[in-house]
Amino acid sequence: MKCADLMNREFERVSGTATVLEAACLMRDRSVGLLVVLGALPDQPVGVVTDRDLAIRVCAEGLSSTETLVDQVATIGLVSCIEQEELETVEARMGEAQKSRIIVTDTTGQIVGVLSLTDILRGDRAGRAVRTANAVLARETTPHAPLSSIHITPSTRQEEDAAVRHEAPPVMGEHRGSMKEFPS
Repeated sequence: MKCADLMNREFERVSGTATVLEAACLMRDRSVGLLVVLGALPDQPVGVVTDRDLAIRVCAEGLSSTETLVDQVATIGLVSCIEQEELETVEARMGEAQKSRIIVTDTTGQIVGVLSLTDILRGDRAGRAVRTANAVLARETTPHAPLSSIHITPSTRQEEDAAVRHEAPPVMGEHRGSMKEFPS
């Protein structure tokens, strides 16, 4: 399978000279978490900016969203692949770089899409996708159950309803004022 088989050809771009407020509004309006940052040459990506970049590099640092430019907070040094590369090779690259999204270019370097971990999870065999997810998410510091323990299978509404009926009851707590306290 090739990157072109799973990549998303619909991606959003933003100029590096746009303000981070403009980038955040674009993310909100288009419901995306990543924008490809363009430099002086059209269709030549110079970086990416994510919703996480805006939270950590702008908000957490107390920077002005109207005065800070996208190229000041964007991630430069793209991790990319060529659209005809084998997916297995690109999955390994994503894992090594611990990136959940990768820029896809044609052989001339023109950006043609974005391949995300979500695209892989939706379109590739579950086992490979879970291995890639484990590698990408290794940077997370919070301990989680291993992704290999998650079984990705298609389900019907009836199967989901049946699973809900067999779940353990929710944790019950005592109401004391405006807070709920749970027994130890």
